[in-house]
Amino acid sequence: MKDTQKITSKENGTVGLKEKLSWGIFDLGNVSFSVVLVDLVFSLYFVQIICAHRTDGTFLLSLAAFFTQIIVAVFLPFVGALSDVVTKRKFILGFFFSLCIAATALLGTTKEGDVWKSLLCYSVANISFSFTENIFSSFLPEIIPMAFIGRFSGWTRAFGNLGGFLSLLGVYPLLAPGFTVANTELLRLSFPIVAAIYMMCGLPLFFNLELQKKTKNNHGFSKALLKIVSDLKETVFCMVHNKAIRLYFAASFLFFSAATILMIILAVYAQMEYGITGAQQIGVFLLIQAGGTLGSFIFGFIQDKWGSRRALQVDLLLWISCVSSLVFADNKLAFYGASFLIGLGNGSLPSLSRAVMSLLSEEEKIGKYFALWGLSCRIATGIGPLSFGYLFILSHSFKTPMLLPLFYFLGSLLLVSFLPKIRKDLRPKTF
Repeated sequence: MKDTQKITSKENGTVGLKEKLSWGIFDLGNVSFSVVLVDLVFSLYFVQIICAHRTDGTFLLSLAAFFTQIIVAVFLPFVGALSDVVTKRKFILGFFFSLCIAATALLGTTKEGDVWKSLLCYSVANISFSFTENIFSSFLPEIIPMAFIGRFSGWTRAFGNLGGFLSLLGVYPLLAPGFTVANTELLRLSFPIVAAIYMMCGLPLFFNLELQKKTKNNHGFSKALLKIVSDLKETVFCMVHNKAIRLYFAASFLFFSAATILMIILAVYAQMEYGITGAQQIGVFLLIQAGGTLGSFIFGFIQDKWGSRRALQVDLLLWISCVSSLVFADNKLAFYGASFLIGLGNGSLPSLSRAVMSLLSEEEKIGKYFALWGLSCRIATGIGPLSFGYLFILSHSFKTPMLLPLFYFLGSLLLVSFLPKIRKDLRPKTF
């Protein structure tokens, strides 16, 4: 019984501290890339620098973000299935990892007027990052025994949020003068710096991790494609008839829709409702990262102590408190407090969700399960902001649409409450 909890690597060995640390350091790079590039720098750089003399910058950016998510949603199941069929998950991971680094670094060569070049580089970087993050997460069950998966996922995410905090501090001198054409040269440096951080955090995984259970069948590429289609059909059929998977996919769709709304709209909401701009906005993101580090660390323990379903319920209650605070906050101090709560929730939600998905997935189809789950989440990240924008147009207000993520979180809490107990969700005695 004890042997079944050990994941083998290098034929006869077990996963050691070096492999676990490599996986955790990669997570640091994921958070740093997402926070600095996706959430903060590129959107402001594109609208205020690249499109300094255009009025359609925000529309073009939202259009690129939408099509990026659609491409990821369509192809992610095939990428995940391919990684299972040809047993080359680390090779596929490396391909998208390298592509992401190159595209991000090329953003540093863009300047005012380079609309399509910057959008192309950003789209390639974001698509590659999305594939990389999903494949990377699918290694989790091979890194750590199921009984410790919540704590380990939480710890590594806390480490990642700490890295995001430090990365923001690192590029702060470049951003502090403001997103102005006069500061273009300093702002451009932030892109190769982010690419370098991401590369340095990811390389240890490729040198130290030698996982992937070997299969007896070695498929050629054409046969692999046929098997992918067949396996995906079978996997979808199994998932549709699995109550726990159905409930979790629906809950994930709702809470990722809501969380994406908050993360995308927060900077604009801060400016429009409370007059928070410039360096103060960077301070808000630093506060979110500080809360995220604490949230990931705490919820890793909560999940292993109380179980995945209860931990998710507590996390969703925290998010509901976040949204309520934002809706009813009437001063900057209250907004900063709500931002810290958002950090707690945002730091814990990714680690909780991927750990639960690991527990629910069939071992031999882990790549396909994560890919289909990723498809659902990517569609959610597109639908959430779109629904918020539509409600904003109807109401001409920020306060009223902010009720939308509140209802999304309430709905996901209800679905999680009906989630059956996960059989592999065991309480560990030792680590």
